[in-house]
Amino acid sequence: MAGMAGMASRRNRSSRALLLLALAHPLTATAGDWRFTPGLSLSQRYSDNVNLDVKGAERSAWITELTPGFTLARQGGRLKAKLDYGLQGLYHADEQTSKQTRHRLNGRLIAELLDDRFFVDASARVSNEVNTLTGGVGVGDAVGIGNTSRVASYSLSPYLRHRFGSIASLEARVTLDGVLTEDAAVSNANSTRYQFTATSGTAHGPLSWSLDVNHTETDNDRTANNADTRFTAGARYALSPRYGLVAQVGKEEHDFSGVGPNTAEHTYYGLGAYYQPGRRFAFDALFNYAEAGNFVSAKAMLRPTLRTTLNASTTRRAYGRSNGLNLAHRTRHSQWSLRYQDDLTTSQRQFLNLVGFYLCQDQDGTVALQQHPIGLQPASCVLVGAGGTLVQGNETYVSKNLVGAVSYTLRRNTWTLSLYDNRREFQLSGNDETTRGVQASWSLRPAPRTNLVLSAGLSRHEYGPGGARREDDLWNLTLTATRQFQPKVSGSVELRRQERESNAAGGDYAENAIAARVNMSF
Repeated sequence: MAGMAGMASRRNRSSRALLLLALAHPLTATAGDWRFTPGLSLSQRYSDNVNLDVKGAERSAWITELTPGFTLARQGGRLKAKLDYGLQGLYHADEQTSKQTRHRLNGRLIAELLDDRFFVDASARVSNEVNTLTGGVGVGDAVGIGNTSRVASYSLSPYLRHRFGSIASLEARVTLDGVLTEDAAVSNANSTRYQFTATSGTAHGPLSWSLDVNHTETDNDRTANNADTRFTAGARYALSPRYGLVAQVGKEEHDFSGVGPNTAEHTYYGLGAYYQPGRRFAFDALFNYAEAGNFVSAKAMLRPTLRTTLNASTTRRAYGRSNGLNLAHRTRHSQWSLRYQDDLTTSQRQFLNLVGFYLCQDQDGTVALQQHPIGLQPASCVLVGAGGTLVQGNETYVSKNLVGAVSYTLRRNTWTLSLYDNRREFQLSGNDETTRGVQASWSLRPAPRTNLVLSAGLSRHEYGPGGARREDDLWNLTLTATRQFQPKVSGSVELRRQERESNAAGGDYAENAIAARVNMSF
């Protein structure tokens, strides 16, 4: 009885994702017209290793999928909202006939409730995510794998903005967010985050300043609670139109499980100078004083052309040297993107604000590489790179992520290449995990309503202690043909091959699969 009560409690808490969006909806229901579009998806697929079992224990299966759902959307004015929901029913037609139901939800709402004063951001997501890297990981919607469980994430963030003429601009924000999972070994996390930012206006002459304060408190139901406080303040004084002096002060306090004293607190203050000869180049450099050791921080902005932007930074955080990079470049036929960032975070927070690279086709048939929140991409987009596999857990870790992508379009052909190099340094166990991969695709549009995509990927996962480090090599090859039969009816056929080779006993598996799908909207 206690187990059933616990399961019911976890399900009730998972429903908070839908509740938060429902609370935001009445405030904006009269802001304009909403578009409700019901839909239905039907697919039949065959896999010769439906559970991604080890070699010699494979089990084949035919799987029928029936997914009714709907899209609720509004675009424009003071309200932008989109909610996609599907109830995925899976039926395994084998000797051990089984049924499975999954909820799939992606929602985002951005509302301006008072003219340039009061705003609300809300989001919710429900999906099935990988429990552990030691089991089958899979490519795409791995419906037969038992190594997944439901994960729900939500965020509700009301905030105020106010401008005091030319003196200053302020923003105060409160964010309620959380990650809830059905995996009994993983903790649910509910956070409250307070944020205050202030920037100076033009009334202070050559002096400008900024202030940013963040405080987060997180309640975990299976692990210790944690808190995180970050404070930064900076000032600039212009000695001439091109250069001047810059100063900063900051403090970090981290109360996370497994975080040592050297990582738990970091206080610093620094002095330096900046140089900005024009709109295409800017550079700041400071020498900072800190108890753990003095350090140099710098940031640079470069815009050599209207189509190229480069932002780079380096400083020291509580966990060590921290770097940032954001490069964007486009030409007539290509788009380039490269991004690096690091942070001290938790396993639960990785499921908030997921972003992936998509290959998207516009109404005129142009195919381009775009970034969208995972699950909220336009219907004409295909995921080509997500930056690695997300795994559930209870760890605090230093995350170091490098993600890049490039696409090239020529007539009816589009080639894409995405890469990622992710490293997680776990603070509790002392282990680290590295995931490196590359994914390539070729898209061909032989007819106005037909699209063929051939994609291939290769990745390596390394994790565990140094003496018993596990290494998994995974590769996949997928061919997808999509056809728009009518404005509201489309279909696709997919062929897939995936394989994993591991240095751990029982870690190898392979799968061949074929799937046919029909999508309808009403």
